[in-house]
Formats: sequence, C-alpha cells, structure tokens
Amino acid sequence: MSEIGRGDSMIGERIRYLRLQKGYSISRLAKESGVSKTYLSNLDRGIQDNPSLQILEKIAKKLGTSVDHLISEDFNKNN
Repeated sequence: MSEIGRGDSMIGERIRYLRLQKGYSISRLAKESGVSKTYLSNLDRGIQDNPSLQILEKIAKKLGTSVDHLISEDFNKNN
C-alpha cells in the first residue's frame, strides 16, 4: 500500500470538514466507506497520520470528492 507523507494532519481536518458538510457522523462514514470507526476517529483527531491511498480512496468516494482534492496543497473548502 502506498502512503501519503505530506500534510497528513491536514488530511484528517479536511476529511472532518467534508464529513460534517455532508452531515455524516464518524459512524455513518465508517459504515458506508468500509473504513473502521476507530481509524476514522483517529484520523479526525490527528492520531492516525499516515493513511494509505486505499483508505483515502474509500473515504473520498463516500464524501463525493477525490484523493487529489484531499491531499492538494490548494485545498478549497468550496469544492
């Protein structure tokens, strides 16, 4: 599995922002994405700081965005 190495804590913040915009709880996103609730919670809180591309793809798909958007240096909250 490939891992993302830059701005990892920002990825958790971005996932949280997009999750809340969709009105998803961590539990709902976990269930619908197939990513464990614990893992998502740790990402959300910055404890998990090295998500794999496979995990990011699952999350991005459920949030209606792309991995590129999640990891972009120019993350735009309006996209």
